[in-house]
Amino acid sequence: MTNYNELRNALIEELKNNDDLFVDMINELDSWNGFADGFRAYPMYELDDLFCDCKVSDFLEKITDCFNLHDEYMIDTIYGLDSTNDIVDHYRSNVWECDLLDGLMDRVDDLEFWNHEDFKEQIEELNELNIAA
Repeated sequence: MTNYNELRNALIEELKNNDDLFVDMINELDSWNGFADGFRAYPMYELDDLFCDCKVSDFLEKITDCFNLHDEYMIDTIYGLDSTNDIVDHYRSNVWECDLLDGLMDRVDDLEFWNHEDFKEQIEELNELNIAA
């Protein structure tokens, strides 16, 4: 029988070692409760959709010196509009895996885990172990 700490540590390791899972879970949790407020990355092709009602002058004021239209992702930060090609590195520099897991545990029933059903089942098991303790 797995205990709470062992399972929690295993899930944190999985978040550390699986970049796709890590990014998907941040995006999903952010869509639900704004978890990534201030550092959420969006595909660059959504630029026009996200700023469709923005005046050009207002938009230009948002752009940081680091923004590159040719990067894959844009980030609307508190400092302005930035960009990156490495969403994993960007998210890993803004999120601790244990904080992400806590957020996922709180909202596991509300979130979609599309390609990560096994991970969802482990989080549900972790929640059950936490309640039983």
